[in-house]
Amino acid sequence: MLMSLVEQRNRFLSFAFASADILVETDSKGCVTYAAGAIATLGEPQLSGSGEDLAKRFDRTSRPIFQAIMHRLKPGRRLGPVRIAISGRQCRLSGWMLGDDDRIRWSLSYEAFDAPDELDPQAFERSAEQAIEKARSAGVDMAMSVLRVDAGDALDRLVGEARAAAIYQSIAASCALAVGDEGVARQVDEERTALIHDRTVDLNKLRAEVEASLTDSGLDSVEVSIDSVCDAPNLEPGVAVQAFVYAMNEAAQSDRVLDVASLQKVAETMMHENERRLTELRTTIAGRVIEPHAQPVVNLETGETHHYELLLRLPDGKPVQDSVGFAESTGLIYEIDYAMTEIAAAFLRDDFDRPALAVNLSGKSLTNMAWGKRFLALLADLKIDRKRLSFELTETATITNIKAANAIIQKIRERGHEVCLDDFGAGAAGFHYLRDFPADVVKIDGSYIKRFETSKRDATLLKGMINVCRSLGAKTVAEMIETEAQAKALKAMGATFGQGYYFGKPAPLNSLKDRKKQASRAA
Repeated sequence: MLMSLVEQRNRFLSFAFASADILVETDSKGCVTYAAGAIATLGEPQLSGSGEDLAKRFDRTSRPIFQAIMHRLKPGRRLGPVRIAISGRQCRLSGWMLGDDDRIRWSLSYEAFDAPDELDPQAFERSAEQAIEKARSAGVDMAMSVLRVDAGDALDRLVGEARAAAIYQSIAASCALAVGDEGVARQVDEERTALIHDRTVDLNKLRAEVEASLTDSGLDSVEVSIDSVCDAPNLEPGVAVQAFVYAMNEAAQSDRVLDVASLQKVAETMMHENERRLTELRTTIAGRVIEPHAQPVVNLETGETHHYELLLRLPDGKPVQDSVGFAESTGLIYEIDYAMTEIAAAFLRDDFDRPALAVNLSGKSLTNMAWGKRFLALLADLKIDRKRLSFELTETATITNIKAANAIIQKIRERGHEVCLDDFGAGAAGFHYLRDFPADVVKIDGSYIKRFETSKRDATLLKGMINVCRSLGAKTVAEMIETEAQAKALKAMGATFGQGYYFGKPAPLNSLKDRKKQASRAA
């Protein structure tokens, strides 16, 4: 069928305006009337002008964004680009009406093969870091905000699951459109959505739009607030984002925040405090003003110390549980992991008769390509007996790119170092943990050791975990052993090593320079 000159002009203008991979025309209801370009990427059957609902070709979590644009479009207006996902692949979506007819023109431009936010828990942090880095390069001032919807109770309890889901989708769509293609929006929980955006974004308009959506759903008394902190250019983009997330979570957990001060004021205070702590901890690590301690890991069969786990301690032996958690949330863990490996290597290099050590490596470090390259270069230059330096992998539940992590793990093992998986049986570290990560040793979470004497269920699970590991050719470490009875029982179950106060508390690393001071205690 021949097109009129106006129709031809509109389509060619659309292509020129879009610079996209795909052009789709729909009617005012979103039904396809024309499609051209790389339409095969939209899946089968091939998209045509058959009147199919275009929204069905998008991932479910992206459909509300499409609908939001549909509702907001007016003749002569263009909306987008915004990020959506099609079969897990990110692309940019823009929509506009030229005004000569009631058709809507859509352009789709694929960006990358990265998993969208809904598939990758760490996608917000990565996307936010990239957005801030790009904005700084362009001289654009960014801000980090939290949109909070306080209904006094969970929305699904107030309006039902179906209506609550629709409300959350509407809020997500409004946030995505507000921050635009250069920003990032991610729902944190039922109440909060985190936003990274240009400081010129009209947050009052966003709040009003969310309030209108809630009112339409019969929730006109719900309070909607948006609090912001400015980007901190003196911090690296990744550190700034992690500090923001850390501060946001700390603020949300504090009654003081809700009762006394606004989130904005508290978050700003926390950002300053986090910056101070970052500087202090980084200086401590860089200057090696730390006092590493070591705790014995004993062979349950012989009672002899097999190796020591190296533990980070601040000056005067101060524990650093809180500091390590902070370091992991801000990205400083990379420096800690590298520094502790250097300390262990220096300890072993100075005297070939010193006891073997195990260094903890965070799952966060294993998926950082730059860190991995630097770390492997450090290992390549070591002049030690590699069997005396092993690595314990911690926080592996945070690993989303298993392939990348395993590439590092494999290279560690190829260089002659054993790898131990920490906290097996805790949280997300289930049997898939053994399937996903190759290891020589598996450390069973101490909660089972604490309870197995009084809980048949825990005892059964503990025996099962030991047997599974043994059948896979992996040795096992039972941690948190505090009594002789526990040690003997675990030896009988087939555990290879034991660790805990029964065998010895953490002691300064320097005290292990004399081999005579090594612990030896039979089970």
